[in-house]
Amino acid sequence: MGAVFDCFSGIAGDMTLAALADAGASLDAVRDGLARLGLPPFAIETSRVARGGIEAVYADVRVEAERTYSPAEMRALVESAGLPGRVTARALGAIGWLERGEALAHRTPRPHLHEAGGVDAMVDIVGAMLALEDLHIEQAWCPVVTVGAGTIVKSQHGAIPAAPGPAAAHILQEAGFALRFVEASHELVTPTGAAILAAVAEPRGAVITPSVHGYGAGAFDPPGRPNALRVWVGEHVPATAPQARVIELAANIDDMSPALLSHARDRLLEEGALDAWIEPIGMKKGRAASKLCALVRAGEEERFADLFLSETTTLGVRAASYRRWEAERHVETFESSFGPVRVKVGEWRGHRRAVPEFEDVKVLSARLGLPAIEVQRRLEAELGRGGG
Repeated sequence: MGAVFDCFSGIAGDMTLAALADAGASLDAVRDGLARLGLPPFAIETSRVARGGIEAVYADVRVEAERTYSPAEMRALVESAGLPGRVTARALGAIGWLERGEALAHRTPRPHLHEAGGVDAMVDIVGAMLALEDLHIEQAWCPVVTVGAGTIVKSQHGAIPAAPGPAAAHILQEAGFALRFVEASHELVTPTGAAILAAVAEPRGAVITPSVHGYGAGAFDPPGRPNALRVWVGEHVPATAPQARVIELAANIDDMSPALLSHARDRLLEEGALDAWIEPIGMKKGRAASKLCALVRAGEEERFADLFLSETTTLGVRAASYRRWEAERHVETFESSFGPVRVKVGEWRGHRRAVPEFEDVKVLSARLGLPAIEVQRRLEAELGRGGG
């Protein structure tokens, strides 16, 4: 089964748990799993409420004695609980994303999690993963996340932006989610909600045949916006046609410096070209030159041809149409020994290949003081042992 997170009004940990419960996840199964964590006494009570005309489930987590856990303590609780393997991996992934977001927000490798490390956060994170497991969710997607803009909320650090707050913003950005900005009177995306989403959902659209959907309500009922999260559950519909039509654009250039030519190639990639590269060629009278090439989707060739003509000295751009067989591809979060790492996964006729995202390799290399090639080798070794 697959799930699509419809974050039309953001996402928070309690909203996620509530939406999955509304979609049919057993709260008894969630409570049984959470009981293994050894948390201070807590209770989860659900009720049906209205949010902007939408009927949704509200999950109220009540904690008798609140305390704050460090990321290491959170991991230890999860690892010692004897939960199903996928639940453990997903929960550890969310904790890793939470730690990473807070570390980037506070520019420290050992962040204090404040609200994000509380008992209720542990209930939301592990509870959501238990609910996903109860619904037999193998894969999840999220095409876009709606975030607030312009207003502020208060935390233990004082007033912070709600568009969204720094930790959640870093998580969403690092995980690659598309963001939709709207004016809002409160925080639409919490760090816990962002971490759960980053740990389980791919930042792209998907096609499913839905069997059920559920709404999870936030605590507030603001005017003008239904404060809720919707989760669709159903069977994933794989792409029926593995072929796509692509256009290769090319131009021969012999009067640009390598630096400027490389900049033009990078601009093509920044604008969304499927690929862009430079080939050495020999032109008439033995002149050394370069061929700048870009692969783009059919229908986008005019926009990218304009980039060729504005970013380079060429006076013309050639276009050739090709058919391309495309493997199914997506991005997963892998909980490595270094922390969460994005992994590009390609699947073709039963064969699967997972490769660490190089941007994450570079970040880890700088943080750990290790050569990027060493970090890459270690991650590939861990993936080879079944981690991907």
